[in-house]
Amino acid sequence: MDKVKLNISGMHCSACSASIEKNLQKIPAITNIKINAISGRAKIAFDGTKISAEEIIDLITSYGFPASFDDSKAEEIAYIKNLKQRLLVAIPLFLGIFVLHMGGFHSVWSGVLQLLLASVVQFYCGYPFYKGAKSFLKTKSADMNVLIALGTSVAYVYSVYLFALGESGFYFEGSSAVICFVLVGEYLKSSAKKKASDGVAMLASILPTQARLVELESKTDSATKLNLQSATQENIRWIAIDAIKKGDVCLVLSGEKIPLDGVVLSGKAEVSSAHINGEELPKVIECGAEVVGGSLVLNGELEIRANKDANAFFVYEMLDLLELSQSQKPPIGRLADKIASVFVPSVVLISVLAFAIWLVLGKDLAFALSIAASVLVISCPCALGLATPLAIVCASVRAKSLEILIKTPNIYEKAQEIKTIVFDKTGTLTKGEIAVKECKVLTQKGEEFVKSVAKTLQQNNPHPIAKAILEFAKDSVTLPLNAREYEIAKGVKGEINGEKYYFGQLEWVESCTKVSIKKGENAIALASESEILALFYLQDSIKESARATINALKKRGIVPIILSGDNTQSVEKVAKELGITEFFASISPLQKAEIVAELAKKGNVCFVGDGINDALALKEASFGISFIEATQLAQEVGDVLLLKNNLWGIVEVFDLSSATLHNIKENLFFAYVYNIVLIPIAAGVLYPWLGIVMQPAFAGAAMALSSLSVVGNALRISKIRLEKCEK
Repeated sequence: MDKVKLNISGMHCSACSASIEKNLQKIPAITNIKINAISGRAKIAFDGTKISAEEIIDLITSYGFPASFDDSKAEEIAYIKNLKQRLLVAIPLFLGIFVLHMGGFHSVWSGVLQLLLASVVQFYCGYPFYKGAKSFLKTKSADMNVLIALGTSVAYVYSVYLFALGESGFYFEGSSAVICFVLVGEYLKSSAKKKASDGVAMLASILPTQARLVELESKTDSATKLNLQSATQENIRWIAIDAIKKGDVCLVLSGEKIPLDGVVLSGKAEVSSAHINGEELPKVIECGAEVVGGSLVLNGELEIRANKDANAFFVYEMLDLLELSQSQKPPIGRLADKIASVFVPSVVLISVLAFAIWLVLGKDLAFALSIAASVLVISCPCALGLATPLAIVCASVRAKSLEILIKTPNIYEKAQEIKTIVFDKTGTLTKGEIAVKECKVLTQKGEEFVKSVAKTLQQNNPHPIAKAILEFAKDSVTLPLNAREYEIAKGVKGEINGEKYYFGQLEWVESCTKVSIKKGENAIALASESEILALFYLQDSIKESARATINALKKRGIVPIILSGDNTQSVEKVAKELGITEFFASISPLQKAEIVAELAKKGNVCFVGDGINDALALKEASFGISFIEATQLAQEVGDVLLLKNNLWGIVEVFDLSSATLHNIKENLFFAYVYNIVLIPIAAGVLYPWLGIVMQPAFAGAAMALSSLSVVGNALRISKIRLEKCEK
């Protein structure tokens, strides 16, 4: 069974993707279809002996949705460029039509000019919607393209009819406005989709581009006898990491990233995998240990044998899983999308029936045509089209004022169904930086002397603990350093002004000196050969707004959980301080994603994280929240990006979503009640009893009024009061 990944352009909603799926399912050679209307990505399984990938692309394109191979970005870029060009034409022409219409210019030349401008907007700028609507003839499935094309065409054609009769009261501005608004939305969505897909590819950037390959006579188990001295310049060469094969041996030096997944053959080093597994502190890696590509060797040297080919490395496995998750359908579709396939043909049918009935009842052609035009004009989908997106635009602007970036409109619906919120610990609930909580000075030489010795010993050391010490002693002077030596995973020793000093693990400092140390929690010691100078207590402090955020979420019925790659003691401590009863510690990124997926089976889940190790979990959740200070991948994968380093933004996301969803429901109520009440009146149901008939001009005014009601209601979102953080 063959598989192909595609980019599909021109999908406005889930109705579009459903239309494509419905028609592809009719082809026996196609066995599995996954299409995401939001991301524009598709993954299709098919029998390559009966149909080719190119034929599938041609089929989808024939439905009115241009398709291309996933690795071909040219079509996607061209589509966005084309949308931008049409939009740049549509906006100024629409403004010109609007000024002519509203300014009271009713001369013949004004009508001619409106007709010319509107024709360009209708047939050039609106061409993508006509092209998409054309697929209705083949698929028999009405989507938003049909709705847009029909609604704008009705207003345009009737306006041309009025112009031909020499009358005024055109509706050219209505048809042009709809095309402008929809083009703006489509352009923004397509641009965001491209940026998101590009962001996923950044996952591979955590690997180095090249690897130092050790050339061996044999790649059998005897290679485990290799030692660092055997790796000379003669048998080492650089290769691209994509060329690494299972069994290849690579040498990694201090300060370099590990380029492969494999087993350590020789050497010893401290390795930081913070972005991979979330652990704050590095681990000591020796012969026989397994390592993952992307981890950083802080000090030491390692020779590592690949246990898989490059395309199967953990980083690429995560990339594949992310791409798969992007092809899944969003959990909730928009109400307008669900009924579009019924609404459009129903309106057309009502218009045709009203036209025919009045002719049969003896009315003249002008009367019947006026009734039919009124039905079509009054049902023009301005209010329906604005109901949801306008509320979302207003909410997005309000969110931006709160320093929140909400990337996908589905968030406003999903947030209301969240029962569980899962937090990463390091860098999310905590600051993610090791800091000196307390320095207990035990020497008569004073704190300033202790700081100076500590700063001198740790100068230019990339270790996270060293960085914390240097920050703590940044205002102290640096002393003359005669010699310095690092002991991997133990500490550093050096000679300052002729005296030896030791700084590191308590047991190691004791073994190197004549001092006895009373052990302290998370403490490291600084000592001379005869005296302990100080104990440094380290911590990863909790963010200021974390407690208030957790309490607020609990009040809203959302259960908080912690998932972390850090050790149990560290995670339990943070959970206890924040009042969180459920947590998982020492778990890998894949396990994070699996746990989130299991929780999602019981109800909708939100995940909050900031690292590459959180990327999969962010996508497995109903929606993910990340931070502006997070890794770039987490920023791109997350559905919501907090532009401030304040967890209270999470509460604001939920409260704003609740208000927005309520506003959308009100807008849809206005839009649909308007149609339910006024379409029958436009069809003439009151004429036999009350003699009331709605002229097309009044139908146009009613259409505009319905749009104004939706606009006014949506603007209220900017005034909604949200709860403030009380620390």
